[in-house]
Amino acid sequence: AKQNNLDAIHDTVHEMCKDEARHGCAFKGLLDRYFN
Repeated sequence: AKQNNLDAIHDTVHEMCKDEARHGCAFKGLLDRYFN
């Protein structure tokens, strides 16, 4: 369940990255730092 939740978060952030590259990708980098 935890891994599926993280995948959902990752997909959401990926969509953010498409729409708002600067903010979305910065946030993705922050998530990657904590989760990976």
